[in-house]
Amino acid sequence: MLVINTAFKTANIGLKTADGRVFERQLDSSAKHSENVLKTIDEICEEAEVDVLSVDTVAVVTGPGSFTGLRIAVSIAKALGCVNKNLKFLSLSSLQLMAYISCKNHKHESDFVCALDALSKLYFVAEFDNNGNLLKEEKIVGENEFLSLNLPIIGLKGDLDVWQQVEISTQDVLEFALIKEKEKNFVSADQLMPVYLRLSQAEDNLLTKKSEKVD
Repeated sequence: MLVINTAFKTANIGLKTADGRVFERQLDSSAKHSENVLKTIDEICEEAEVDVLSVDTVAVVTGPGSFTGLRIAVSIAKALGCVNKNLKFLSLSSLQLMAYISCKNHKHESDFVCALDALSKLYFVAEFDNNGNLLKEEKIVGENEFLSLNLPIIGLKGDLDVWQQVEISTQDVLEFALIKEKEKNFVSADQLMPVYLRLSQAEDNLLTKKSEKVD
């Protein structure tokens, strides 16, 4: 299994071979994902002595998160699928991944919310029970609704000043992907799409300009 997480500033690339060996890479925020992800995948496969086209499953963190990062990961996975027609796909939620990590490391006494800064005073949020099961659909909310949330909030380390912060490791992404693989939560190549939950900044600006012209 190959896992690709480029949803955040720090990227995770991992490979678990058929004989159980694990190879991991983490790209820090100073590395351009568009330039380094493919190179890193090649490096991992070379180290593992595995042909990337022999991988049976690719798991992608599809969002919400960085628009550009999500497109990079999904595009790479789809490109591999064009060559390897037997490739299976897993679509991983970034917010559900955060909930998994939090529950793995901490015991929760109540429901909680995972949140990401979507910029422009908007936030990606999802509500979970104390075991990390999704309770409500992931959505984007404004600042007032975010500040009125009355549940403990889990955020990404360095992203939001909240009740608890989690740090995502490549091992975490691999573990979460393997759980989804056991649950057979596969999607088709057509279904593997970035989860934006909002318009891009460019699209938002364009709509604002059009609205101003109408007014």
